[in-house]
Amino acid sequence: MAPGLSKRAMQWRRRTHGRRWRWAGGVVLALVAVVAVGWWTNGARGAPPNYRPRTEALRRAPLRFYRASPARAFVWFLGNDIGVWGAQQRLASALAERGFDVVGVDVRAWFAARPSEPAEVRAAAFRAATQQLMREAQRELGDTLLPVVLAGHSVGAEVALWIAANTAPPRLTGVVAIAPGTRGHLRVTASDLAFGEPTELGSFAVDSLLRQLAPSVRVALVRGANDRLRSADSALVAARPAMRHIVVPFAAHSMQRLFIAGPMIERAVAWAAGW
Repeated sequence: MAPGLSKRAMQWRRRTHGRRWRWAGGVVLALVAVVAVGWWTNGARGAPPNYRPRTEALRRAPLRFYRASPARAFVWFLGNDIGVWGAQQRLASALAERGFDVVGVDVRAWFAARPSEPAEVRAAAFRAATQQLMREAQRELGDTLLPVVLAGHSVGAEVALWIAANTAPPRLTGVVAIAPGTRGHLRVTASDLAFGEPTELGSFAVDSLLRQLAPSVRVALVRGANDRLRSADSALVAARPAMRHIVVPFAAHSMQRLFIAGPMIERAVAWAAGW
């Protein structure tokens, strides 16, 4: 017993200390819960476009415009294939702050609007729509003389490479492929959401697309260290050894957390634009 303290005083002190520790522990748990909820919900939160196109055709299209002031390059970003559109919008907004005009293409909405049709019909329609909408978007933003970067995530990355190989826009300088698989197709299916690789008529091998690209086109492959599709990288790098291969620490397939991934993707886009 401490000098000068009665047995009752010692018991009171122990009870008081115990309550304080329990209170402190409760506060810590509450803070952890708040941080965890915020971390989770921020992954889904998007960023509103900062520009509304003047033409009716562009307003009707599944596009979102993020305008820079001034712009040094034009980025055509294909996203929203597996439902991480919010993070991709925040990435587009961040890119606009760094001098990129970004047009986000909702590939799920575009493909869903198409009827059931043969693969070659769908490919021709997508090629024509991409050419027309990209030209109109570039004219709308005054970007017809700027470098062009194609970018996308997952299915969007595969489609970006398909565009580069099959209907490359003028002034194309690079492609940023974020988390692609080994095969792709011009649609979004339940199999894509389950990380399945398409094999149906009209699907394509991504490494074959890489081999078709002009040597002058810069390609950056961005992959999360914990992406379950990371095994695809060996074949993709072998198809284009000059490709820049970027691995994002701690990231999975979705790339929703942009604290680390965002700046790394921004640098990849800048490199693809020739900066």
